[in-house]
Amino acid sequence: MHGKRFVLALALAAVAVALLLPAAAAALTYDQAVDQLYARGYPQNVETYLNSLGTSPLGFRLGGTAADDMAARYLADKLRGAGYRDVKLEPGPVDEWAVRGASVTVDGHVFTCSQFAGVPGTDAGGITAEVVYVGNGMAADYEGVDVRGKIVLVDSAMESTWLNFQGAEATLHGALAAIITSNFSDGTSMAFPSYPWYSVAPDALGANDGEYDMSFVPLVYMSQQDGDWLKSRIEAGSTEATFVSKVDVVMARDGGKGFNVIATLPGKKRNGEMVIWNAHHDAHFRAGLDDTGAVFATLAAAKAMKMCGYRPNRTIKFVFDTAEEFGYTDCWYDWSTGAWHFITKRHPDWAGRIAAMYSIELMAAAEAQVDFNTSPELVPWLEKVCSQNPALTPYGYEIETPQSTWQNGWSFMACGVPSFEISAGGPDYSEMYHSTYENQDVVDWEMTANMTKLFMRLHRFTDARQLPYDFVGRADDLRDHFDPDELAEAGLTGRSVKALDAAITRFRAASRTFGASAAAITGPKRGPASRNPVMLKVAKKVVKGMTALDAWDNTAYPHEQAMWDNEYLAAALAALDEDPVDTDAAIDALTNVGINVNGVLFSPSVHRYDLTRHDPDYYRVTWGKLGKLGNYFDTTPVMAKVEAGRYDPAQTQIRAMLRANIHDLANRVATMAQVLKEASALTVSKTHRTPPTHF
Repeated sequence: MHGKRFVLALALAAVAVALLLPAAAAALTYDQAVDQLYARGYPQNVETYLNSLGTSPLGFRLGGTAADDMAARYLADKLRGAGYRDVKLEPGPVDEWAVRGASVTVDGHVFTCSQFAGVPGTDAGGITAEVVYVGNGMAADYEGVDVRGKIVLVDSAMESTWLNFQGAEATLHGALAAIITSNFSDGTSMAFPSYPWYSVAPDALGANDGEYDMSFVPLVYMSQQDGDWLKSRIEAGSTEATFVSKVDVVMARDGGKGFNVIATLPGKKRNGEMVIWNAHHDAHFRAGLDDTGAVFATLAAAKAMKMCGYRPNRTIKFVFDTAEEFGYTDCWYDWSTGAWHFITKRHPDWAGRIAAMYSIELMAAAEAQVDFNTSPELVPWLEKVCSQNPALTPYGYEIETPQSTWQNGWSFMACGVPSFEISAGGPDYSEMYHSTYENQDVVDWEMTANMTKLFMRLHRFTDARQLPYDFVGRADDLRDHFDPDELAEAGLTGRSVKALDAAITRFRAASRTFGASAAAITGPKRGPASRNPVMLKVAKKVVKGMTALDAWDNTAYPHEQAMWDNEYLAAALAALDEDPVDTDAAIDALTNVGINVNGVLFSPSVHRYDLTRHDPDYYRVTWGKLGKLGNYFDTTPVMAKVEAGRYDPAQTQIRAMLRANIHDLANRVATMAQVLKEASALTVSKTHRTPPTHF
C-alpha cells in the first residue's frame, strides 16, 4: 500500500514537472515583456490617466497639488500591482501652485490664457483696467509711458531674459497686471530661431516656472494670434480689459508638500550599491512627452522586469519625483527642487553609493534622435551601448557634455553622482516645448517602446563587473577647459596654476593605470568588480568637486566663471587706460561680467533684487548653492561712472572687484588641484586593499 502511494506520488510529480516545462520554456525575456505591455496598451492607459488629471481646464499637475498627489498615488499603486513591495511616498516641502484658469476679456471677447508657476493670481473678480502695449517690457520701453493703474501687454523676451524681469519692471512702474505674448512675425521681438518659445502655432499657449516673486504683479500668457488682435485694438484707441488669473496657493511654510514615489528592485549583491532610474510626474498642461512619456516608459520598464523575473546585481531604485517643473516661488532656482530635496535632505548618504543616475525625459516622438547629456565619465559607456543597438536608435543618437541644469540629474551630479539625461523629443520639439501642442498625440509608441528597451541595455552594461567610469576622459575634458595662458589673462599665475596643471596630468595617469579609461570600458575585457568601491569614492570626489554653475545656469568647471569675469574686468580697465578712453569697449566689457546685461536692460532695483536671489546665502537658493556660486558683481554703477566721464573712480571700483575675484579664482584653482590629488591617491593606495566583489 505504501509502495503504491510512493509510485503514485512519483507519477503525479512527473506530470506536474511536464506541465511546468512548457511554461519555463516560454518564459518571457525583458524585450518580450515590453512588447506585450505596449501591445496591451499598458503605457497608453497610464498616459491617458495621468493626462486626465489637472487643476485647470488646460490641465496642469504642478508639484504638491491635488492633481499631482493623485498621480503619485496612482504610480505607487501601479508599482505595487506590478509586484513591488517596498513602495514609498516620500513627502518634500513645495509651494503648491494650483492654477485654475486665466482669461483676458475685451469687449465681450474672452481669450483663454495660460499661467506660469510661482506667479500670483487675482481675486475672483479679476482686474479691469486699460491695456497699454510696452514692447518687450524693459526699462527703456516705459520711458514716457504712464502705466500706473493699468494692465501692460508685453512681447516675450524669454530667449534672452526671463519673464520675472518683465513682471518686476511692470510692478516697479505701477502696473496692475501683465500679459505676456509672442511676436514672431514682424521682427520686433527679441525672439531668434535657436529657441522659439511656443511658436509651434499662432494659437499655442505656453507655460513654465516663473522664477517669480509674490510681490510682483499677476501675469498670464496670451497666444500670438490673440496678442496680435489685442495690439491692433490698442493701436486703434484706448482699450479696456478684464484680467482674471485664478490660483490657489499653499506655501511650503504653511504645510505645502509634494510626494516622490520610490520603488526598490533589490540587487543580488547586498553591497549597498544602487542605480537610480528617475522620471518626474509633475507636468504643465496635459503633456504627452515631458514628462508623462518618461513616466510611463520607466513604469513599463519596472513592470517588465518583474514579468521576466529580472534580478540585477546592484539594487535599482525607481524614483518618480515631483516639483521638477516648479517647487518654490520667491526664488530663481525654482525648478528640479524635488530631486534636489531628495538627494540633499532625504538621502544625502546615497551619494557615493549610486553607481549611476538615469534622468529620463521626453519620451518619445516620431523620428526622434536619442539625445544624451552627461558627465564626461559616462560618455564611452553610452557610446558603446548605443552603437551596439542601432535598431533601438533608428534616427541616430547624440551624446553631449556637460550635463544640462534643465533636468533632475544635475543636483545628483553636483552631489557626486555620475549621471546622464536621456530624451527623445523629436526634430520639432523646441517649438512645442511646454505648450498646449505637446500632448499625447505627439507620442510615438513604437519609439517609446524602443527607449524602454534601451534603458535595459544601458543598465545591463553598468550592472556587470567594473563600473563604466572613464576618469581619463574626465581628465581630458578638464584639460580642454584649462588654459594657463587664459588664467594669466585673468590675473592668476604661478604656483596654483602649475599645481592644477600637474594635478590633471597625475590624475589622468593614475586613472589610466587603474583601468578607468574608454579603452577599459569598451574593450573586450572589463576590470574586476573589486575596484568598484574605489571607483565610487573617486567618482563622488571628482564629479562633485568639478561641477559648478556659470552665471547663466550652465554647467561649468569651478574656475571658469571667475576667470571669464576677470577677463572682462581686465578688458574694461584696458579700455579706460586708452587715450582717448574707449567708453563703448569699457561698458561692453562690464556688461559681460556675470549677468549684468540684465542691469542694462532693466531698472537698477530690478537688477539688484535678482542678484540677491543668486547669493549662496539666499534663503531659497536651493540647488544653486551646489553650483559653487561666485561673486555676482553689480557693475551697473561703474557703467554709470564711465558714461559720466568719471574714469578714475570707475577704475578704482573695477580694481577692487578684480582683486576680490583673483583671490576667489586662486582658491578655486587650488581646491580643484586638491580634489584631483586626493582622487589620484585613492586609485593608488586602495587598489589592492578592497575585498573582492564577485558579480
